[in-house]
Amino acid sequence: METIRDMEPPPHIIGIKHFVDYKTVDEILKSKNFRQGSHQESQPFFGDSLLTIDHGEHFERRRLEAPLFRKEALEYYEREELLPLISSSLEECEQNRGADGLVRADLCLLVRNMLARISAVTTGIDGVDTPERTDAFRTYVEQLGTGATVEWSTEDHGEVIERILAIRQGFVEEFYGPSVERRCELIDQFRAGQISEDDLPRDLLTLMYLHWNEDWDDELPLREATLYTVASSQTTTHAVPHMMMHLHEWFEVHPEDYEKRFDREFLKRAGHEAIRLHLPSPALLRIALEDVTLSNGIEIAEGERVACLFTPANRDTSVFGDDAKSFDPYREVPDVKPWGFAFGGGEHTCIGRTLVTGLSARTDGDEGTDGTLVNIALALFGAGIELDPEEMPAFTELSYHDAYGRFPVILRDL
Repeated sequence: METIRDMEPPPHIIGIKHFVDYKTVDEILKSKNFRQGSHQESQPFFGDSLLTIDHGEHFERRRLEAPLFRKEALEYYEREELLPLISSSLEECEQNRGADGLVRADLCLLVRNMLARISAVTTGIDGVDTPERTDAFRTYVEQLGTGATVEWSTEDHGEVIERILAIRQGFVEEFYGPSVERRCELIDQFRAGQISEDDLPRDLLTLMYLHWNEDWDDELPLREATLYTVASSQTTTHAVPHMMMHLHEWFEVHPEDYEKRFDREFLKRAGHEAIRLHLPSPALLRIALEDVTLSNGIEIAEGERVACLFTPANRDTSVFGDDAKSFDPYREVPDVKPWGFAFGGGEHTCIGRTLVTGLSARTDGDEGTDGTLVNIALALFGAGIELDPEEMPAFTELSYHDAYGRFPVILRDL
């Protein structure tokens, strides 16, 4: 099957200027003469969240939330949450052992389960502590993600928004509301001197309610929490199936590299290539704050909405080489990030990028992290992952995203 596709742009960006070369996209993303223009329809889910605000307001919100992604926090998430959850998720696959003795699983579903708890921990959602509760939380996150990316949906957008808002109410009642109530009680105890600040949870909701801004509306923490629950797992759940498919094909052509499936540096490079080629956010829209003339001479009028298409920019041969459209874990791109625009750019570069890619300056022992991509890939190869010959992976038909809907695998070594 074709693993690297040329995706058609979705209807909502047809008719506006498209920018597809790396240099121009980078220039627009870094320019202070533009503001966020994406997520116009998904405001009920992302409105005024970190993703949709700009400039001074964005800087202040990002500074507030930055402690969630400091070195010590990332080490805690990986050591105490991610690694145990990966192991337990694989152990639970044992119940899928068939009459032939083989364990089968859907990789898309398996990875979403693995990441559900770390998403809950960083956001501040309690009670995601059993397989049943993890499954319920994961289902809510998937549905919220459908609403939050409604612009890319192939379904009727109004119907999607109405349906997901109703589902979100269930999420509020079952998970979000009780979690907020507990944090507000702890914050009251802290302010009364009954507990220390170190006794407070280290998560998004605690930070927001502890440092409440009177300019915020009451539902802003819910929309910010929606961003975190969706975004903290989206890149990895999107990338892992692509990464596994590319490595399957790579090892067939390069059998001498098969032993490197347990090499962390090789897997990191492979992960970077996978997210470069298959972006979770295929485009970012920006709106000009004034008349702008780009360095290439193109003029953009004040108020004009333009589309930065990340997929072709990430395959720009002038940046990534003549074979930019192919997968190569040994690719060298010294002048840019190896993942290109997979985490956005400019002031809207993803705040949680290191959660996925790990800390760049990792050392042995308890210093540094490998990130979700490498840790999950290592565990999957340890479980003997193979494509299921009885059912090939299939791309999703529910959106214009370059994503798998199903990815059947065999875990031969469980």
